[in-house]
Amino acid sequence: MRLAVILTLAVVLSCGAQAADEATQCDRLASHPEDPDRITPAVETKDLKFDLAIKACEADLAKDPNNARLHYLLGRLLFYNNQNERAVQEVRLSADKGYRQAQFVFGAFINNKRPFAPTDICLVEQYWLKSAQAGRQAARLSYVRHVVKGKFAGCKVQASKPEMQALLDTAGKDSPGYYERLLIEDLTEQLQAYKG
Repeated sequence: MRLAVILTLAVVLSCGAQAADEATQCDRLASHPEDPDRITPAVETKDLKFDLAIKACEADLAKDPNNARLHYLLGRLLFYNNQNERAVQEVRLSADKGYRQAQFVFGAFINNKRPFAPTDICLVEQYWLKSAQAGRQAARLSYVRHVVKGKFAGCKVQASKPEMQALLDTAGKDSPGYYERLLIEDLTEQLQAYKG
């Protein structure tokens, strides 16, 4: 009896996980090429059909308001459609729900001083570290680079040197290209010299 209950629970949980990853019209119209968690083929920025895609994402979010991926995709569309205030809100909502691509992008909004984004660089440290720890390659490299360059001076740097080295080591294993590997080598040297 106990085994039957466990198996039933496993099936229910697995069905819920599949439903959460089911592709929506929003995914099909707005998936970002650099999002490691996209579930449909990517749509290049130049190919976005903004009105159609925004409506699709809003409709999909009305059915699934807690879907972090959909909030990120809507934020992406709004940003490229110059609706910055709402874009920042959607991407932050997604980031706060733990979506690693949104955590990286929200940090980039702040770092790049995008309109309506917060101005506290220490928020970048927090969001990029979460994204890096979740495995987002761009966050791993950007986080360590900003730390060793002193960009987070005045912030509580939450990762230790060994933790940052682990991020670089993992980034090196996941690195697809020659230039990225050169950057990782340079960052490794800079991290070794970093006094923090």
